[in-house]
Amino acid sequence: MRAIWSVAAALGVALVVAPAPKAGAQTAERSLRVVAEAVSLIGGVQPRFVIDATITPGDSAFHSEINGWLAALPPGSGSDTLEGSCVENQCAVSAVLNSGKMALSADLAGSGPPSMGRLILSDDDGRKIGESAMRITAISGPLPGLGELAPVNAVDAVELSDILMWNGSPTDFSHVEEGPVSWLQRQALAEWQGAQGRQANGLILKEDLAILRRRADHAKSSAGWAAMGDPARGWTAGYPALLLPKAKVVNSREKRFTSFDGQAVLSLTFGPPMDSKAFDAFVERQVADRPGISNRSYTRVNNDMEITYQEDGKVVSSAYHNRAGGFASLEFTRPVYRAPTFAAFDTILPRSLRVTDDFAP
Repeated sequence: MRAIWSVAAALGVALVVAPAPKAGAQTAERSLRVVAEAVSLIGGVQPRFVIDATITPGDSAFHSEINGWLAALPPGSGSDTLEGSCVENQCAVSAVLNSGKMALSADLAGSGPPSMGRLILSDDDGRKIGESAMRITAISGPLPGLGELAPVNAVDAVELSDILMWNGSPTDFSHVEEGPVSWLQRQALAEWQGAQGRQANGLILKEDLAILRRRADHAKSSAGWAAMGDPARGWTAGYPALLLPKAKVVNSREKRFTSFDGQAVLSLTFGPPMDSKAFDAFVERQVADRPGISNRSYTRVNNDMEITYQEDGKVVSSAYHNRAGGFASLEFTRPVYRAPTFAAFDTILPRSLRVTDDFAP
């Protein structure tokens, strides 16, 4: 579920636009980062917000698309995905709010910096709440009350998901696609920001990114995190060597890592690929009800699945990835009462296993 922001909050916008090619000749993606501020009140507030987005060439010479993130500036709060389209220089963007919708029309795709636009706020039934001219300016430094945005492409989806996970704010699903940061990471980032007593807006700020990286590195070092796998063979993983120091090759298909007392066990297994029906049947067996199972949650996206449950006083957390070249399984089991030591790894270990379409165990 995406994070959403309230119409009843004061908002603020900042916009940064890279130089544009001549009209009708857009051929590459461009960064769009601006701040927009309503000239007049709407519903008793003066909206101010940040747009951090990308302009992508469309299917014709004069058409382009905008996709990105919108976040309120203090004293407003909240954030949401933002999307829209442009014809030549004129763009229309929108976002869904928890108590309505916003629509912004402005010259965002031109060769010069945008200066003015128009904002309309409406309720869920489409009835207009109000409108105002918007003053739009490029972001040229720290945002008031927030700090400085990290450079464009300072972090990608995979890394941000990883460092957020190590900071206790994982995304909704483990197998993150490579590429730019999406709303999944933005939402998890907003949750982390809120937990730190910061404004939960999902903006990637330089200070926040530095803190996340530093704390993730410290947590990995404290656990003795050891990398496994071979990107050339389409898979990578890792395990906390200080907590699971007893390593064993069970056979050519399975490796096992165990705690000193033998109560926590990580098993990494490779096997032949399954066809679609076989994988469907496998998933059904994993989620089928049986006596003694509690606190079960699972997610499946195409050929990737993760599941966690409790059984016989133990927590079991697993990830499964089915590819044309093989099947990969990671299962971590630990006693319920060992939560202070191992609970974080219920998420970290299954999500450490990354398998690509080139998987060849």
